[in-house]
Amino acid sequence: MQFSDLQHVRARMPTVSRAVEVKLDEADILADLYSISYDLGLATHLAKAARKAAADGEDSIVVEGIFTASLIRYFRCFATNVRLGLVRFDLAELSDELLKQHDYFKDLRDKFVAHSVNPFEENWVTATAIVRDGVQQPITALGHGCHRLVLHVREARGLSALIKQVRYIVEGKIKAEEQRLLVVIQALPPDFIHGSDLRSPARFSLNDVGRSRQQTRALTSRSTRKRAKTARDG
Repeated sequence: MQFSDLQHVRARMPTVSRAVEVKLDEADILADLYSISYDLGLATHLAKAARKAAADGEDSIVVEGIFTASLIRYFRCFATNVRLGLVRFDLAELSDELLKQHDYFKDLRDKFVAHSVNPFEENWVTATAIVRDGVQQPITALGHGCHRLVLHVREARGLSALIKQVRYIVEGKIKAEEQRLLVVIQALPPDFIHGSDLRSPARFSLNDVGRSRQQTRALTSRSTRKRAKTARDG
């Protein structure tokens, strides 16, 4: 076979596309931003589901439960213990009204949903007081007395509007980080990325619920990261 024939054969080879994991420290920020984007998307769907449940006449407890799940998902994006989290500075593009909404929902999450520390929920003990034939009877039964604020569908609407704008901010961060990471990747030998594969899901059980992500997640090996550094430095 002549050299020209070999070139012709190569030109006719099919294009193969597959997803592979980018095993670089520089990819950690983008991975966290993708995770935040996922949580915001889920929070959006839950807030929408709460509005639909209210419109369909579902019990207020159901509506509040779905809305609460949306609220928790939204504020997961601002936690910074394990992954990168959003901070107040990231919300600088929001209007004053939306910033007030953010603060309101944060207080609602912190002091009403996560902890009962405000007057929106009060509990006390009741006793059944019986008077028979004009005579007060001994107390023989106790019960639970309470009053609490029931979250309204307007909270779900307000949270949806807030999340929508925060998603725009995160999408902008993702695009910028993707461009930055592509520059790093394109400076590496092509076979470094092409030789990778997708991460296999780790095997977890309910017994792992008390462990940290670092204790349970299969981290990228040190040798792989060292190889990436060597390739960049070389």
